[in-house]
Amino acid sequence: MKKLIIPALLIIASALLVAFSTGEPGEKSAEAQPEKPAPAYVGARKCKVCHLDIYKSWEKTKHAWAFSALNDKELEKPRCLACHTTGFGRGGYGGKSAVASLGGVQCEACHGPGSLYSRSSVMRKPELGLQMGLVRVDSTTCVTCHNSESPTFKGFAFQAGLSAGTHSRKRNKPD
Repeated sequence: MKKLIIPALLIIASALLVAFSTGEPGEKSAEAQPEKPAPAYVGARKCKVCHLDIYKSWEKTKHAWAFSALNDKELEKPRCLACHTTGFGRGGYGGKSAVASLGGVQCEACHGPGSLYSRSSVMRKPELGLQMGLVRVDSTTCVTCHNSESPTFKGFAFQAGLSAGTHSRKRNKPD
């Protein structure tokens, strides 16, 4: 009888292992992996804490003042708000739980909502930042607003914008 108990226990244990395994060694089941929360907008003031020079440079650009450039009629047009605010229609400006001060084209308008990547422990590791939602900006980012659909469009040159924009070395030199 004792000889049958040990093999029976081994069979039951094996069956349980098979029933609850994911199939791949070292792979966690979907239930065990916590779902990553959706990123939220935090506003440029959060970025300013670590990126003061860039923030001061941005404050001098048209992007920082884009919201105040809109007239009363334009303030009611979603297509204007989409490019003159940060995150309009995507949980940013005007959203139910949005940061109140997301007027203007702030950091997250180009770099994506920052709640998941804005911690310094994440920002010190560029690849981790990208995994957590930080957007690596290129010309396709800019042409979502700088295009022929804009009533003030006069052409767009990405490289020229880099030399005169928020992140330019020229603009960031001390006065």
